[in-house]
Amino acid sequence: DTLAEAHNNLAYVLRMQGAQSFARSLAHYDRAIALQPTLAQAYAYRGMLFVQQGDLARARADLQRLLQLDARLAPALQRAIDAGVAGDDRAGIAGQYD
Repeated sequence: DTLAEAHNNLAYVLRMQGAQSFARSLAHYDRAIALQPTLAQAYAYRGMLFVQQGDLARARADLQRLLQLDARLAPALQRAIDAGVAGDDRAGIAGQYD
């Protein structure tokens, strides 16, 4: 579903703008997942957002769903959760899919 992917992409861009855009980013990740519950990338990126917000419980929940959908995308989120912080994940997750 291209609309779900559009919401996911917009959420990513908003998240990269920093903490002032996290709430709007989360709303778009949630919308992407509502439109396409199997969109693995949305769980990966939303999980990173949760790590950045310090909400490791919700990040772990997204990691568990991500492992079911596409385990290839999980290592970057797992590393961020283990570290307790999310840095620049563009090469980690984004580089793993088209």
